[in-house]
Amino acid sequence: MISTKIQLRFADVDMGGHVHNAAYLHYFESARIQFFIGTLSPSWDWKKNGFIVKKNTIEYHVPVYLTDQIRVDVNCTHIGEKSFTLSYEVFDQNNLKKTYGESVIVCFDYIQSKTIAIPSEVKAILEQHVANK
Repeated sequence: MISTKIQLRFADVDMGGHVHNAAYLHYFESARIQFFIGTLSPSWDWKKNGFIVKKNTIEYHVPVYLTDQIRVDVNCTHIGEKSFTLSYEVFDQNNLKKTYGESVIVCFDYIQSKTIAIPSEVKAILEQHVANK
């Protein structure tokens, strides 16, 4: 599991006084990028060995408010041949789970414009962070 602290912005809050549902995808993206930036080599070729998000799902358990201090924990829940699934859990400063989400990610070569097998370096990282749902 890799954990990322998220800075809440005033713009994330809706008329109900809590974080708007669309903001969570940004939080997941920030955590996902941190997951890979922190583990892959700085020379990683993102065009040759890139990712495309195929599907996102979100389950809202408890609202997040502007005064909350949140983090997103990222795990891998599935590894296929060309795709994998990352899970996200949003916790507040009291360790209360606020939100759960998943992304199905497909490995993609942007140079050849085609899907590719999960690169061995990525697969090794994912295997280190496999968690049961």
